[in-house]
Amino acid sequence: MREYVEKMLHTRVDSMPIDASKLPLYLKGLYSLERWTAFGVPFIVARSLENPAVKTMAKHRNALEKALEMPVAFALEDATSYRAGRMIEAGLPFVVPSKQVYLPFLGIALADGKGRAHDRPQASVETFSPQAQRLALMAIYGNLDGVCVTQAAEKLGTAKMSASRAFDELAAVDSSLVATEGRRRVLRPGTDKLALWRRLESHMSSPVAMEYHLERMPNADLPLGGISALCELSMLQDNPWTTFAATKRQERDLRLASNTRYTSVDALDDPVCVVQVLRYDPIPRSGHVIDPLSAILSLTDDERDDPRVMGQIEDVIERVLGGKDTGNR
Repeated sequence: MREYVEKMLHTRVDSMPIDASKLPLYLKGLYSLERWTAFGVPFIVARSLENPAVKTMAKHRNALEKALEMPVAFALEDATSYRAGRMIEAGLPFVVPSKQVYLPFLGIALADGKGRAHDRPQASVETFSPQAQRLALMAIYGNLDGVCVTQAAEKLGTAKMSASRAFDELAAVDSSLVATEGRRRVLRPGTDKLALWRRLESHMSSPVAMEYHLERMPNADLPLGGISALCELSMLQDNPWTTFAATKRQERDLRLASNTRYTSVDALDDPVCVVQVLRYDPIPRSGHVIDPLSAILSLTDDERDDPRVMGQIEDVIERVLGGKDTGNR
């Protein structure tokens, strides 16, 4: 099943066992659980050992997500078109091997094994998938007017199918962003970048997939990320430690997840630095800082609640997108 999902999504899907000790007693023994990660997003795949009704699965999904604190998708060894339709109506993510993938928390709904993006309910794009968010940011920053799916795939460095799904998500959020011209779909983001950001911001999420608190500096030339990047772009004073941004490849190259020489218990509260691993590669910008909008999206709720930070966020956004003096950008 995982191989089928990898083929459909054109990305690697990692899997690992899940600790089911936190589950309510009535759910134990009803499902076989695995933790999968796709596009940097972790989620649970639940294989039912029985054949519960869709309404029952909806209740189980809510309980599983509450206990495990991540999205849940159901693995269906076989399902009729009627049952799949009922699952979609109920907003229940699922995978049917060789037939259908419905993962709304990734903005993905594919069927028939042909890799065609079908019409998605609005709930499937409440939050952009990583590649759709990256394409949205590229459209906000640069001149992508008239760019077609094939050209977008080249800019994203992804398969054409992935770029097509990103177009689907952008169109679902704002139909004016994608136009059909002949046989091609093209981006029409307009010239008011600040207005475009305001329209799309609510559908964007933090790009941070993992955060490491380190007791020594990593042996790599990493750009500033998160609050450190915002401080570099504004008049804010940074934390005593520096926050860096890294790609998934850099995380693997540095072996951050498995190399304990970088970390200790003390590093959690008093680190030498923090490394945030991003779900997508930062948009290329000049200087040793990730792009401003990704930096802003990386901030925690506690950081955003600081009035000084909020003021500088608005100032940076207006300078970057609103035509004011670009300052340290």
